[in-house]
Amino acid sequence: MPTGSPRPTDGRPPVSVVVPFRGSRAAAARALDAVARLELRPGDELRIADNSHAAVVAGLAPPGVEVIRAAGERSSYHARNAGAGGAGGDWLLFCDADCAPDSALLDRYFADPVADRCGVLAGEIAGDEAQEGLIARYSRARRFLSQTEGLHGRSGTAAATANLLVRRTAFEAVGGFAEGIRSGGDIDLCWRLADAGWTLSHRPEARVVHRHRETLAGFLEQVARYGAGARWLDGRHPGSSPRWPLLPGLAGSARDVVANLASGRLDEACYRAVDGLGLVAHNVGYIGSNRARRL
Repeated sequence: MPTGSPRPTDGRPPVSVVVPFRGSRAAAARALDAVARLELRPGDELRIADNSHAAVVAGLAPPGVEVIRAAGERSSYHARNAGAGGAGGDWLLFCDADCAPDSALLDRYFADPVADRCGVLAGEIAGDEAQEGLIARYSRARRFLSQTEGLHGRSGTAAATANLLVRRTAFEAVGGFAEGIRSGGDIDLCWRLADAGWTLSHRPEARVVHRHRETLAGFLEQVARYGAGARWLDGRHPGSSPRWPLLPGLAGSARDVVANLASGRLDEACYRAVDGLGLVAHNVGYIGSNRARRL
């Protein structure tokens, strides 16, 4: 922490909030509005890492928000590393630009004591109830990205960077996020921290609201990217992320679609159809590249 930086007076350590961003000026304005609701204390920081092709955020950010240009590659992990570089907080909160945090998010993370060897705290990621389209409703029904009912990854030792608090000394000790990739870097970071002796704890009360993809094409592109990340993870951590079985899954989805249609459960029939399409997208992504593009 920089010399002379103020520290909170209530015992909560200072937090540097890091938000990677890539998108339009309108999207940047929405992201800035969302993080502005956070209740900050002395020593906290707000840092936006702009990963857009052309700088977007700098002209929109209000005083008190530090904008870091992350122009090396088109990768949220590159942006997160750039945003974390030079951060002064004892903890780094990684939150996505399409998430709206509760105002008391930072305090809720520290409502309970944190063990000395705890390197990661994982908060909850809830779907936005205001999204009424089929794909957003499907994502909420499937608890997409939710971390309440078990964490992502092997043996509950990993979580998603849409809402992830990492001890800065632990983050720096393992070298931060892997770069040059599009997906899987959050799971990989958590596993490397676990291998280094750090533990992960869950904080379901520390909640953000995530805006899910609203089109089928956008959702399937996201799942395909996760598939590419899964293959990369399986190569980096052998046996951890095998390809999802395709034909049995498709057969089961088809049977359930027919059964739900016959019973008049139209929404569930649609959801099972999307399950099948997502399975195909994940398998297609699994044989594709996880390499990030240069900007």
